[in-house]
Order: sequence, then structure tokens, then C-alpha cells
Amino acid sequence: GNKETKEQPTVDMHELKNELLASDTTLPEMKTVTSEDENAELNFTSLSDMDYSLVDSYFYSYAEGGDVQEVAVIALKEEGDAAEAMESLHDHVENRLGTLKEYSPDKVELAEDAVITNEGRYVVFIIAEKSGMIQNTFKESITE
Repeated sequence: GNKETKEQPTVDMHELKNELLASDTTLPEMKTVTSEDENAELNFTSLSDMDYSLVDSYFYSYAEGGDVQEVAVIALKEEGDAAEAMESLHDHVENRLGTLKEYSPDKVELAEDAVITNEGRYVVFIIAEKSGMIQNTFKESITE
């Protein structure tokens, strides 16, 4: 018999970004950088210090006015790199917390509740009031 390997669907990152951001109506105006941008690799370094050659695509949305909210999804080439991606995002949160404790102590709690999880080769990172709703939308979008 011929065995079909269950290939994870490739998710339209633009569509995914729109769905995730729409699922939390409390988000402020968000600015987004993506793997489609001219400086994609350089922009990625503001989110993660993982080796960019492991990344298939990504989007990173952050509050335009310098607020704390952030939503990002990294699509990796290999599912096995998810732990490394998640580790790099935990480092990102630690850096953010250092800055917030200094400049916006009232925002620290929200950042401490950051969500970092994955579905297969897709890693999601969320700092938002309604991170649970965003996370549910992410799960639904990836597993459809």
C-alpha cells in the first residue's frame, strides 16, 4: 500500500494574522512586520534570536504606540525546531519585562502572562488582554 504522510497544511500567514488580531477587539492599533518584507531577516531579530534559516515564514504584530501588546506566529521549516523557537520567545519576553519594569510597571502583569505555544511547526506568541481568545483562534486556524 502507499502510505501518505500527513503533511501539515501551509497556513496563509496574512490571513492568520488578520484572524488572530480580529479575535481580540481590545488590541490597540498594531504595526506588523512579516517574512514578506524587504528587511524580513533583520526585522525578525527584534522578535527572536533563533537562526533565521530555520524559519519558513512569520508575522510579528506589535502595538503601534509603544504599548505592550504583541502577537506573532513563526512557521518553522521543521517541527523539531519548535522548542528552540519557543525558548527564543521566552527570552524576548524576559527582555520586554526588563524594559517594562523600568518604564511601564503597570504593563508588567500583562507581559508576564505572555502565551507561547505551538501547533506542529507553528509557534504562536501573544501578549494581549484576550490572549486565550487569540490562542483558540490560532489552534482552530492551524488544525483545520
